[in-house]
Amino acid sequence: MNQLTLIKYNPWIVTFKAIKAPRLRLFCFPFAGGNALTYKDWGDYLPEDVEVCCIQLPGRGNRLIEKPISNLPNLLEALEEAFLSFIDDVPFVFFGHSMGALIAFEFTRHLEKRHGVRPDCLFVSAHRAPHLPRKSSTFYHTLPNNELLERLKSLNGTPDWFFEEQELVQLSLPMIKADLEICECYVYEQGPSLKIPIIAFGGTRDKEVSEESILQWGKITNSSFQMFLLPGNHFFLNSSQDRLLSEIYKYIRTI
Repeated sequence: MNQLTLIKYNPWIVTFKAIKAPRLRLFCFPFAGGNALTYKDWGDYLPEDVEVCCIQLPGRGNRLIEKPISNLPNLLEALEEAFLSFIDDVPFVFFGHSMGALIAFEFTRHLEKRHGVRPDCLFVSAHRAPHLPRKSSTFYHTLPNNELLERLKSLNGTPDWFFEEQELVQLSLPMIKADLEICECYVYEQGPSLKIPIIAFGGTRDKEVSEESILQWGKITNSSFQMFLLPGNHFFLNSSQDRLLSEIYKYIRTI
């Protein structure tokens, strides 16, 4: 599969493997600086009746020329309209990695509060529980471009070739800064506990997110909670993809 196989349901929702009559949809939210391509192969590893739908935020991928959104409430408002016009009676679950976990959580609360609609499960990956404060006092979205790029290199989640493509780097920096601003300026607001299961994933060598901060996700749901630690750093999403998808598979086949 490659980008040419991308199918747009609307600007916000794309897939690389459309299913005519899905039993379940898995909506995947990107990490900061990421796009739908992260999840392009996931449909090959999950049941044939599960459709993997990727949330494509403005400013990346096939939406590269659009202005990125740096404010989470504005992002949720914009996504809401596209999402509600797309979903039907097919059950769905959310998965988000890093920034994607935060957006997936807040979008779950947003849908529940406004429409009484919610996913059957929330999968969160590589992000502390939302009620916990940030460890760092540095706001990376305000750094000069060269310092920000060094920060990205240190996380080992961006391929080396990206930093060699100067035109692409310059096009991508506004999106990356907008994503970081969403994460770094996030303020948790107390609200009702979720009514759905949460399954949380962490990396055994993730210096950004501790095991204890992953465990804290269990405190914001009245339903079941499970945690899995997978080999790898903050981007175990790539290095432990098979194990990650195996655990997701085990759960969604029971829905």
